[in-house]
Amino acid sequence: MTVDGPDASRTVDEETLRYVGRLFGQRDGVRTTSLFPSNKLESLVVTFDTDYYPSGVDDVTLELRAYTNGEFHISYIERRSGERRRCRWDRHEQSHNSRDHYHPLPDASTESAVDRTYATDLTRVLEAAVLPWIDDRVGQLWDSV
Repeated sequence: MTVDGPDASRTVDEETLRYVGRLFGQRDGVRTTSLFPSNKLESLVVTFDTDYYPSGVDDVTLELRAYTNGEFHISYIERRSGERRRCRWDRHEQSHNSRDHYHPLPDASTESAVDRTYATDLTRVLEAAVLPWIDDRVGQLWDSV
């Protein structure tokens, strides 16, 4: 699958997203995985089971995009009490930060992005940065109850 628009030279890394989707499908706490849904054609969307979260958390998803040139975008989206919170791990060329960077909660704004250094392999990024962050986030939410 080739991307349309200004990033037309990027090709979706379907093999990696399929592999990661299978891994998430085997994880406790994951309700569903959806590869290339009609509203997110380049993405793997992972929906977490909100039973693992305190009441008031309505929906938690992770949206992953991966490209054969090594670029990626991983968005954590949390909806609670009508409010949407979002953060994002990125690897792509742009003018606001280094190629590897992170956009923190609550809104993943460009202004609050910080430089990061990630492993080359997307599965290692998930293992070393994203999943530990999600575990910490669940703990923070429970601690705030």
